[in-house]
Amino acid sequence: MRLKERLQYWLILLISLYCACADLASAQVASRPADQWIPMLEAPDRVENLKIPQVIAALHLRKRDAVADIGAGSGVFSRPLAREIDPGILYAVDIDPELLNHINATCKEQKITNVRTVLAATNDPKLPEKVDLIFLCDTVHHIANPDRYVSKLPSYLKRGGRIAVIDFREHWPAGHESMSFTPEQLQGWMNAAGMKKVEDLKIPTNAFFHIYERE
Repeated sequence: MRLKERLQYWLILLISLYCACADLASAQVASRPADQWIPMLEAPDRVENLKIPQVIAALHLRKRDAVADIGAGSGVFSRPLAREIDPGILYAVDIDPELLNHINATCKEQKITNVRTVLAATNDPKLPEKVDLIFLCDTVHHIANPDRYVSKLPSYLKRGGRIAVIDFREHWPAGHESMSFTPEQLQGWMNAAGMKKVEDLKIPTNAFFHIYERE
């Protein structure tokens, strides 16, 4: 192989590697190690502001429901949701295996037996079955190409299933500017996916809380 051909070969290889790394880097916006996420996600002020009991009450869940907590993080919603639907199954879904390990460990400590952790792909939750409710709290803004992601969610719903989304309404935290989106944008993505908004709740603090059903 001549020198020019070798240089072209290596240039193409480097470009391919760069693109692959760029795709991985953009798969989850503002990703960080689990040991940094957990203290932030479970900070007392954040947990208080989430108003977890009120949110769960507003979902009107039934015993034996199947629920997917997508972007479960450290499990702040997964554990109480699991208690609410017991003996129904709560799927704690995340792309970080260390966060899922944390959820498994805390559920074992708290004797919660109806949680199943799911290691998702960055573009697909990979749920093992259809569910009655898909729940996303502070998750959508971390997803690259959220419109495409949302379009896949209805295929994981049972008949009559719902999607609940909680995310920042107006005052986005510093550093989140590039991740921000509006409730109107979410509405457009959901409409395109065949979902209609049926509830617009004002909990938790500084967040919108929308519930969607099939059109």
